[in-house]
Amino acid sequence: MLFPVWKANMGKRTTTKFKWFWAWQDEAEEKWLGKMSQAGYHLSSIGLPGFYEFTLGKPVSYVYRMDYQLFHKKDRTEYLQLFKDAGWEYLGEMSAWQYFRKEAVPGALTEIYTDADSKIAKNKRIITYMSIFCLILAVLAVNIPGGILKNESYPWWSYIPLAIVISVITLLLYAIVRLVFRIRQLNRFAR
Repeated sequence: MLFPVWKANMGKRTTTKFKWFWAWQDEAEEKWLGKMSQAGYHLSSIGLPGFYEFTLGKPVSYVYRMDYQLFHKKDRTEYLQLFKDAGWEYLGEMSAWQYFRKEAVPGALTEIYTDADSKIAKNKRIITYMSIFCLILAVLAVNIPGGILKNESYPWWSYIPLAIVISVITLLLYAIVRLVFRIRQLNRFAR
């Protein structure tokens, strides 16, 4: 849904759109961003997860690509220069997701990863960070009031944080399973 309020941004009209994607749906997100550009909405910034700011302009056929990377400052500069040299425009970062675009040219290379092994490595990076976050939440679930190992009696409402933590862990585990299946598909494709 587009928010009805347009903002003035140095003479350009911008709007914010919310659309949720899961980690295993990055290709669907890239396609959606491309369709938005074809409709004249060009991604100008990425904010909180699910919130995208678009600048209204003439329809352009852009190809959007995303990568999942965490960096040290020196590595980031080299990484971004590599993409710039390949003709990609860097749009920003959201939760370690790096957003790039370039104008679609028939017959031109529009993938940032051209082999299955690189795509597998990207998905393994995502799984690693999700697993670490799961472990942190599991430790939290054990130690919060009403936690899993607590034998004390608490009022019913004190179990709400535990329920939230367990729900997030469940979602993360589901995402990890989906990414593992994606890796298996890529392995089959690579053979």
